[in-house]
Amino acid sequence: MTTTFNFELFKKRLNLFLEKIEDLGGETDPLTIEKPATEEEIKAVEAKLGYTLPPHFREVLLENTAHLEFGWDIDDIIDEEDISLPDKLAEIFRGKLLFGLDLLLGYEEDRQDWEGDAYPNSDKEYDRVWHNKMSFFQVGNGDYIAIELEPENYGKVVYLSHDGSENHGLYIADNFKEFLMNYAAVGCTGGEDWQWEPFYTKDKGIDPTSKNTKTWYKVLGINPKELEG
Repeated sequence: MTTTFNFELFKKRLNLFLEKIEDLGGETDPLTIEKPATEEEIKAVEAKLGYTLPPHFREVLLENTAHLEFGWDIDDIIDEEDISLPDKLAEIFRGKLLFGLDLLLGYEEDRQDWEGDAYPNSDKEYDRVWHNKMSFFQVGNGDYIAIELEPENYGKVVYLSHDGSENHGLYIADNFKEFLMNYAAVGCTGGEDWQWEPFYTKDKGIDPTSKNTKTWYKVLGINPKELEG
């Protein structure tokens, strides 16, 4: 399955999951993709942040969309036993992706509050993970998905946990564009880590070729070829 960034294919994957979730009786939100940002709009946010946005993230905002919303929920049909999930996928109940230039400053303010109030000591391994990141996705339970700003792993997508998850600090994609393609290929399950964790493969991140991903496709009635260009 391709991970080369292709925005049209990315949208196709999102729409396919919405279609399949609706077919099963789940709830979906309309896919919202706003127009790209202007260079001036991006520079205004960068000036407030004090740094240039990581290139893959910046390019998506500038070339594809300045704001995207995607979501679905199967909690009700699980409770009503209209759908049965295998044990390894039993924690999945929703999918979500929400990012935007307009959200970035608020997300970063919240992350910095966590960093300053709860995890201020960069000498501690757990605390250090919260430092020098750019959060772009607020999961909703206090966790974040962010982009690494430290030089050694600059640009990688990393999970930030507020409550001691073993996935805290886990890199789940090599860059933002790879994250979008692979996350869309599993229906953007989560974003809580226990929902996307079944699709994680060490050294690969979120892996649309994993055994659990194939099982997930069978549950939803997806032919993997439908997710290709």
